[in-house]
Amino acid sequence: MDMMSGAMLMAVVALAMGVSALGVFWYLRRDRAETSGEPTPAPAAKPESPPEPASASSGPTLPEPEQVAERFRVAKGAEVRQCLFVVLDWPGLDTNRRLRRKLEEVGAAYDPKQRVYNVHPPRTGYRMVIANSTPPGALPPLHEDGEHPVVDGISILVHFRNKRRVAHSPDALIDFTRSVAALGGRILDAERQEVGDEEFEQLRRAAP
Repeated sequence: MDMMSGAMLMAVVALAMGVSALGVFWYLRRDRAETSGEPTPAPAAKPESPPEPASASSGPTLPEPEQVAERFRVAKGAEVRQCLFVVLDWPGLDTNRRLRRKLEEVGAAYDPKQRVYNVHPPRTGYRMVIANSTPPGALPPLHEDGEHPVVDGISILVHFRNKRRVAHSPDALIDFTRSVAALGGRILDAERQEVGDEEFEQLRRAAP
């Protein structure tokens, strides 16, 4: 009877220990899950849309005289310069002679050092330098007798003695340029873009 009671007592103790161990096991497992579990990742931030570019506001529009003058401008600075080109379509000895007459009509004076012609139109505030359209710009002394190298075209560079612009007195430049183009040639601006009657009329209308 004592042996039976002892066995039962041992069985009860073993069962109690098993229940205790099971409880400790579940406790530890729950604690581990709470302390070592990875946090839930935060949702990725939505990329911000790039800011809309500001609409380009157009600058102030230049008045018509300034717009027309810019068409012929080649340099800015203390001395304002503007120019045109006349490119001859059929250059030859005949166009040389006819160009000579045009230079004589406007009273052009030859500069032997620079090898260009200078024209001083009256009451314009500028002088026109007539050079060769082909670099380096040297013209032969067409006013002298004899045959000279054929001139393919001329450049007309305007030098201002004051702040006045061609738009104030454009007739001298326009008339001379057109007279040379009448020999058979095209008129080009500083960007080598063709200049027509409309642009010249705008320049005349811009004159005060």
